[in-house]
Amino acid sequence: MRPLPEGEAGTYELVAGTRRYRASRLAKRDSIPATVRELTDAQALELQVIENVQRVDVHPLDEAQGYAALIELEPDTYTVERIASRVGRSPAYVSGRLRLIQLIPEAKQAFYEDKLTVAHAFEIARLQPNDQRRALQECFPQYRNAAAILKDKKAEATTVRELRAWIEREIHLDLTNAPFDPQDETLLPKAGACARCPKRTGSNPLLFPEVRQKSICTDRECYRAKVEALVQIQAKPLEEKGEKPLRVSQAPAWQTNGHPKDVLFEGQYRKAKAKGECPNTKVAVLIDGKGAGSIFYLCQAEKCEVHNCVTRYQPTPQEQAQRRKEALAERVEKLSRVRVLEAIRKKLPEVFSRPDLEMVALDYFRRLGHDNHRRFSKLYAWEVKKSKTPWNAQTVDYEKIAMAAVQAMTGADLHRFLVVCALVSDLYCPGYNPRQSLAKDSNLSCTAVRYKVDTATVSASVRAEVSGKKDVRTCKGKSANAAGQRRGLPTHKKQK
Repeated sequence: MRPLPEGEAGTYELVAGTRRYRASRLAKRDSIPATVRELTDAQALELQVIENVQRVDVHPLDEAQGYAALIELEPDTYTVERIASRVGRSPAYVSGRLRLIQLIPEAKQAFYEDKLTVAHAFEIARLQPNDQRRALQECFPQYRNAAAILKDKKAEATTVRELRAWIEREIHLDLTNAPFDPQDETLLPKAGACARCPKRTGSNPLLFPEVRQKSICTDRECYRAKVEALVQIQAKPLEEKGEKPLRVSQAPAWQTNGHPKDVLFEGQYRKAKAKGECPNTKVAVLIDGKGAGSIFYLCQAEKCEVHNCVTRYQPTPQEQAQRRKEALAERVEKLSRVRVLEAIRKKLPEVFSRPDLEMVALDYFRRLGHDNHRRFSKLYAWEVKKSKTPWNAQTVDYEKIAMAAVQAMTGADLHRFLVVCALVSDLYCPGYNPRQSLAKDSNLSCTAVRYKVDTATVSASVRAEVSGKKDVRTCKGKSANAAGQRRGLPTHKKQK
């Protein structure tokens, strides 16, 4: 407690211990032990934030609001690092929680209603508002809009891995392929240089701890604005001469749906080598891609005598040279790998060496997929430990567990491990047809026949075992009910 600021003498403000105070009132106690301190507003708020973090039921958004209030109260004193040290968390954790405040309202509501996990919310919060709406829709592709998502109480989001893959594919842009200079501060003065922009992954490692590439831009609108500014700068000298260059995109013509009508797409024109090559030649400027801002000439006439025999998709000499260079490099790489494999094949011994056997076993295990990895861990009774990801989610590294187990196996156990790898996928039983029996030509059935394992006898034994367990549970329920009647306790009866 602390004396109430600007309050009457003898009045106090409760800083921490709200639940204890409420419990004491419910217990009708006249007094409780309390500590009174002289605290500033910042100190009082800090104590409240620390107490909230220690509670089990605090929502991450409410926790983030506490951190933000501290920074807003004294921005020079309370940095991310200072708050992290005070609450016993990492700076990346605090930075991620603060970012959750940037969620759009519909995403916040979905988060509060447990339709989104912390990992989902963190991935979405790192995006710009328009991209957040797209990402939220991507989490629930079966719903038409956010209202439908919030209305359905049983709505389930896609996995965080799928969401992250979509963000990397649709949102992230690599500045190393940008047509403009990322160091240029004058191209778009309100945005400044990309090198110091907090929306670049390399400039904000606390917000993007798992992104290895440091040149990724997460603001598509700003990126496009800079590309458009570059295009305007390149086209300005032509406009001053009275020429209005046509706007051309590198995208193919079949992607024109939803794009501006004043833009020409690949397949709607033919490139000319120079101005005046034919009477229909016009100047144009490229508006997207790595070559955005490039000035060239084109012909749109369908029956042009000069360009009628020229393909609309003809690459430039530089592009042709680059393609030949890439094709040569690809051919050299492929052939080199084949030669290396041939050399290894000739030196392989007649019997597996230990390193080769471990490599094959782990490679086979890695290709089985996550569901089979879980089946493997149960079959071998591996100790499964969950670890935290940088975005504060829980995950199990089955490959690391398998590597340690394989290295500890004997040669005979490794041979058995390989056989189990070939059979474990047959443990899957489709939920849409629970009566479906194991196929006779499956690996599991054929191996059972080869090793004289009677599958019918095993199934009968399991059926009797499972049925017996059900009967035992039923008998226990009846005996407990009878015992309750003997003691005069209420019993549960089925309602008709």
